[in-house]
This record gives sequence, structure tokens and C-alpha cells, in this order.
Amino acid sequence: MDTPAPKGLQITFLVHAIVGLVLGLALMLVPGRSLTLMGWVQDWVQLPNSDLSIPGQTFVDPLVTRLLGAALLALAYLSFRCWGKAAKSAKETHLIVEFEAVLCALSIIAILIAMFTMQRSGGIIVWLCLLLYAAFFVAWGFFWQAGRKQAG
Repeated sequence: MDTPAPKGLQITFLVHAIVGLVLGLALMLVPGRSLTLMGWVQDWVQLPNSDLSIPGQTFVDPLVTRLLGAALLALAYLSFRCWGKAAKSAKETHLIVEFEAVLCALSIIAILIAMFTMQRSGGIIVWLCLLLYAAFFVAWGFFWQAGRKQAG
């Protein structure tokens, strides 16, 4: 008989689901405004060699932003399902925990590359995203290693 996952892992799944749901819905439903509110896109952009300013949302690709929102919603759904499964079986969630740890590690690398190559400041949202991914990486990594030790 399989044992339930640790409470910490169950809480991590639930927090991850909530964060993914909130951010995913925002990016899916109002992509330009969400990125502006998060500080990723400026409110107004001065056109080069002109006195004209246009809304920063003009430069947001709504398709790519909505696809990111859809991916976050899918991850939120997966975390929510695993939150329910984790209460019954630690084994059933191990592969997902591994996936989440790898995803967070790759996301951290992507953010760091962007931070060093962007021609503009990404603002506080870049640092918040980096910290959020780092926190989840630590949590997922901890439970991934604990699961590997438990499996043998």
C-alpha cells in the first residue's frame, strides 16, 4: 500500500495551482493590461523621432501571451489534480514533481539570460518571477530528492 505524500508537498501543489490559476487567467484574458500591471510593458511608449506616444500594450503579442497563460493554466490544473492525488499516493506524483523541478530550473536559466541580454530594465516583475521560480525550484527539488531516497 502506498503512503500519502508529505503535507509540505501537498501544500506546494496547492500553492502552485493557485499561483498558476491567477497568473494564467490574467495573461489569457487580458494579456496587454496584465503585462502593463506587472511592469513588463510600459504604460506609454514614446515613438522614435516623434512627439507621439502610444500605449505600451500596442507592442504586446496577444497570441504568445495567451499561449503562456494557457500553459500556466494547464500547469495549475495538473498541480490541482496532483494535490488531490498526493493525499492518497506519493508514488503517483513523483514524475510530476521531477517535471516541475526541471521546468523551474530551465525557467530560472531563461530569466537570467533575459536579464543579462535585455536592452531595457525588466522591472521588479523579472526579479519577482525569478524569486518565485527559485522558491518553487527549492520546494520541488527537495521533494524530488526525498522521493528518490524513499524509492530506494
